[in-house]
Amino acid sequence: MKRLSILIFGVALVCYNPIKAQDSLVKAQPVEVKQKVWATIFASYYTTVSGELKPKSAFEMPTALFGYSATFSDKLKATLVYDVTRTTNAIKATDENGNPMNVSYNEGSKYTAFLKMAEIKYSPMPFIDLRVGQLLNTQYLTTQDKFWGYRYIYFTYQEVHRYGNPADFGAQVDLKYGDKLLNQTSVTNGDGPFKSQDENGKFLYSNNLEVYPVKGLILKFYTDYSPKSDTAILAKDRYAFSGFVGYKTDRYRVAVEYNRVVNYGYRENSDFYGFSTFGAYTINPKFDVLIRYDYINRSAILNIAKAHLIIAGVQYQPIKNLLCSVNVRNISPIDRLMVYGSFGITF
Repeated sequence: MKRLSILIFGVALVCYNPIKAQDSLVKAQPVEVKQKVWATIFASYYTTVSGELKPKSAFEMPTALFGYSATFSDKLKATLVYDVTRTTNAIKATDENGNPMNVSYNEGSKYTAFLKMAEIKYSPMPFIDLRVGQLLNTQYLTTQDKFWGYRYIYFTYQEVHRYGNPADFGAQVDLKYGDKLLNQTSVTNGDGPFKSQDENGKFLYSNNLEVYPVKGLILKFYTDYSPKSDTAILAKDRYAFSGFVGYKTDRYRVAVEYNRVVNYGYRENSDFYGFSTFGAYTINPKFDVLIRYDYINRSAILNIAKAHLIIAGVQYQPIKNLLCSVNVRNISPIDRLMVYGSFGITF
């Protein structure tokens, strides 16, 4: 019996591998995933003081956003964001003589939830990020929007006038040099989040370069190229480029950007361009004053060739997370003056 016990112990000792046992223990331990859920609501009310606008006064919901992210490690992160906007447009039809025709259609809601972002980010090394999925547009959303900081009051220039899509399906490579330089190269469908890829698979190619020479200063240059569809005989290749310079401190921020789209809508001699400049000053933790000027030469949403927009207002933050603003907006030469009450909350 004693010999049998010694034999069993010897076999167990030979079979036991401490390294394998340790590996099994590590594999058995669950991966700690850092999860975050957030939401944003922007609401506003406006009234038209002078000039024509229909409706003259109204309550609006510029943004209602819901987001979720999961960080698996310092190398892997996934982000999912749903936004609300108008995803359909009014349909207009004309006969062979150019006369308008009556069309029956279902326009759809102006507040339809859509997939804004669905990104997988993998960082194999500290200086490189690889992204795939539904990606935010580096043209204006990832930098100018954050720098402006008053999205609940008004969107940035390129988003307002639709100089590019807010997001698109594709892949992107980010190369970083410390906190001094960022270069982002992407290939996307080019049709935005509301449309599928064209039949011949023509992509949009873009590059975004950002330089941070000193603390608070950013220099940004973006360009993209989108070839015309093979099925559109009269279409032309589309190009876009923009330059942005901004400087920010704890108390104030100033910025200017120039934007241009060549062959907008793939139409020859249809160039859209303009610039935007803005500034803001923090009087104390609760009060900001801000002013912005946009020069518009062709716009996808305005029925005038040239226009000047001025926004001026104050921001009040009564408690954490809640932002309130009273601001006035004047657009000329149609001389439309409007007063807005804007509200934003993130939680």
